[in-house]
Amino acid sequence: MEIEIELVQVKLTMLKALTMSLMIEFRNENTRKIDALACKVHEMRAQLREVDRIHESAWLRLRGGIEETWAALQISLNDAVMGFKSQ
Repeated sequence: MEIEIELVQVKLTMLKALTMSLMIEFRNENTRKIDALACKVHEMRAQLREVDRIHESAWLRLRGGIEETWAALQISLNDAVMGFKSQ
């Protein structure tokens, strides 16, 4: 009976070691996944900043033309309104 108890104790020690090993492996794997996700988030933020920069740059390039077109449209509309009022 004493030998059987010792065998059970050895098996329990082995299971405990295996469990610890699996926990470490699981933690390491999850840490790698979390690190990869954090990297992707960082890349996404960088891309969003680039889009914002490009958007701002594009707006500054287009703004003058848009404002000129808007002013011309307002003049044309006012001319058309004045033409209808004078008839």
